[in-house]
Amino acid sequence: MKTNQNNHKSSGFRSSRSWQTKLLAVALVVAFLVAIAASTSAQSESYQFISKWGTKGSAPGEFDHPYDVVLDSSETVLYISDTYNHRVEKFTADGQFVSTWGSYGTGTGQFNYSMGLALDASDNVYVADTCNNRIQKFTSDGKFLYTFGSEGSGEGQFLWPYDVEVDNAGYIYVADSGNCRIQKFTSDGIFVCSWGTKGSGEGQLMYPHGLDLDVQGNVYVGDYLNHRIVKFTGDGTFITQWGSGGTGNGQLSTTKGVYVDDEGNVYVADYWNCRIQKFSGDGAFIGTWGTRGDGDGQFNTPKGVVVDKDGCIYIADTSNSRMQKFQVQPST
Repeated sequence: MKTNQNNHKSSGFRSSRSWQTKLLAVALVVAFLVAIAASTSAQSESYQFISKWGTKGSAPGEFDHPYDVVLDSSETVLYISDTYNHRVEKFTADGQFVSTWGSYGTGTGQFNYSMGLALDASDNVYVADTCNNRIQKFTSDGKFLYTFGSEGSGEGQFLWPYDVEVDNAGYIYVADSGNCRIQKFTSDGIFVCSWGTKGSGEGQLMYPHGLDLDVQGNVYVGDYLNHRIVKFTGDGTFITQWGSGGTGNGQLSTTKGVYVDDEGNVYVADYWNCRIQKFSGDGAFIGTWGTRGDGDGQFNTPKGVVVDKDGCIYIADTSNSRMQKFQVQPST
C-alpha cells in the first residue's frame, strides 16, 4: 500500500511539473508575440515642425476649413482647396499667397464646397466640386477647361465626390463617396470602369474620402467609416487593406487624406485622432505625430497631406484654418 501511494504521489508530481512546463511555454510564446507586435508598432522616425500660415477668414491668403493640398511638378507651388470659401488658393511652398479663383455657385468655375485636388503632368488642376457632384478642370492659373459628372448612381454620375487623382497616363480616379465606390475616367472625362460596394468586407468601402496612387499605378483609398486604407490595382482589383478603429499606432478614426510618396510610403490624415500616420506600402506602421489642439504641431481634424522630395510635409489643418509644414527626422 505504501509503495502504491508513493507511486501515485510520484505520478502526480510529474503531472504537475508537466503542466508547469506547458504554462511556461505558453507564457514565453505570448511574450514573444507581444514583443513582435510592439516592434512592428514602434516609432522609427520623428517629425519636426517648421512653419505655419493662414488664419480663418475670406480675404486672399486666409482660409475657412482648407481641405486638400497638392504640390506642382516644380515643388515650388502649392494649391489648396479652401472649402467653406468655395475656392482654390495658390501659394509658394513657403506660404506666400499667389492667387485664388472660384466662388459659391453652380456655374463653370464656381464651387459648392471645393474638396479634393489633383494635378496632371501639365500641372492642370482638378477639383472635386463635391456638392455640385462634378469634377472641374483648370489651368495652373485658374482658367476653366471642362467639367464632367452629375448627381446620381449611374456610370459617370456622383454622390458627393470627395477626392480626385490623375495617373501618369492621364486617367482620372474619383472617390465617389456617397455611392461607396471608385470611378475611373479617361483624360476627357469618359467613364472607363468603377469598383466598390457599400460594406466592410474585403474590397468594400464605406464612404471613401481620400485617394492617391503610387508610382506603379496602384490606388490607395481612405475608407472613411471603415477606419482603414484599402489598396487596389489601377483597374480595381483588391490587393490589401489595413487599419481598424482606435487610437493606437496603426489604428485610425475616420480616414481622410491619403498621400503616397515616391518611395511608396503612405501618409494618412487620421481625422478624428487629430494626427498624421505614416505606413509602408503594405501597411507596416512607421510613425505618427500630432495631438488635438491649436499649438505648433497640433491639429484639429486634419484632412490633406502632401510631401516633397526633400521630406517636407504639408498638412491642411482643417478646423484650425491653417497650413502646417514639417520635416522628417530619422530617429537616432
